[in-house]
Amino acid sequence: MGWLSRWLFHYHNRDKFEIYTYFVTQAADEITQKWFKNNSDYSYNLPAKIEQITAQIRQDKLDILVDIDSLTNNTTYLVMALKPAPIQVTWLGLDASGIPAIDYFIADNYVLPENAEEIYSEKIIRLPNSYLSVDGFEVGVPTRRRTDLNIPDDAIIYLTVQSGLKRTLNMICLQLQILQQVPNSYILIKGFADKETIRELFLKSADELGISQDRLRFLPNDFNEETHRANLGIADIVLDTYPYSGATTTLETLWMGIPLVTRVGEQFAARNSYTFMKNAGISQGIAWSDEEYVQWGIKLGLDENLREEVRYQLRQSRHTSPLWNAKQFTRDLETAYQQMWNI
Repeated sequence: MGWLSRWLFHYHNRDKFEIYTYFVTQAADEITQKWFKNNSDYSYNLPAKIEQITAQIRQDKLDILVDIDSLTNNTTYLVMALKPAPIQVTWLGLDASGIPAIDYFIADNYVLPENAEEIYSEKIIRLPNSYLSVDGFEVGVPTRRRTDLNIPDDAIIYLTVQSGLKRTLNMICLQLQILQQVPNSYILIKGFADKETIRELFLKSADELGISQDRLRFLPNDFNEETHRANLGIADIVLDTYPYSGATTTLETLWMGIPLVTRVGEQFAARNSYTFMKNAGISQGIAWSDEEYVQWGIKLGLDENLREEVRYQLRQSRHTSPLWNAKQFTRDLETAYQQMWNI
């Protein structure tokens, strides 16, 4: 979550807010020091011991405690359950937890459907734009080229870059159906996963659809984040996963100006890419069904002008979109904090 939350710490109004950060089993590194500790009034490195963390938070007498790792860390949600602060908030992570001790869940008008208030125990705070904004990403020098992968210069390249935990057999089949309908196209598969299992699933599905295995490429993970982002540029279109869509990977894709196809669902985890695309001013590639997902993938693969239109819109969005305005996002979130405290 560090790449996504760092700008909030950078822009916090330190005259109005006193910032405490609690790092649980976090190794010291340059990024943590630069973006988080240097932008905090008080900072702690703590072991994953529930009682010790809770005692420290209570001793600090916080007004508002924010969990930025909801449902992805066993320690933090147990701490939240003990209610060490009078107001407790969930932001980022996989979704709200439903723990009675948590009062608020940060969202926006796209990442949760209109009727979400009916099913959440937390009070939903909808920010006026995106529930998350960044000022961009550092980008290195690309190390992956078409010639390295034995892919022709005039071929269409699809890329799917997600954790194996986010992949389903149905989505793999949909992505390959797109490949099937776009001549001279290839798909690159990348992400942290049991690589042999993912490889077997893709190759077996390709065989069942009559797609040559030669059109699939399985990529290793890049050496660092900057190189990873630079290497995204090899793709003509990025294909998102469902029902767990991209978050960091989607923001990186949009920042790099690459068209994206996403399938929208009802739950938070299936709407991250949707809200980011809407806040960037992009509607091309947003699908509301499996069939529409395949249709958008094919359409973007066959229509060079459409791809260039999306790329142009994404380049322009850097100067106008709330998605890339972390300073305004921070002001919006701070306003929400003040409203929570004054209720």
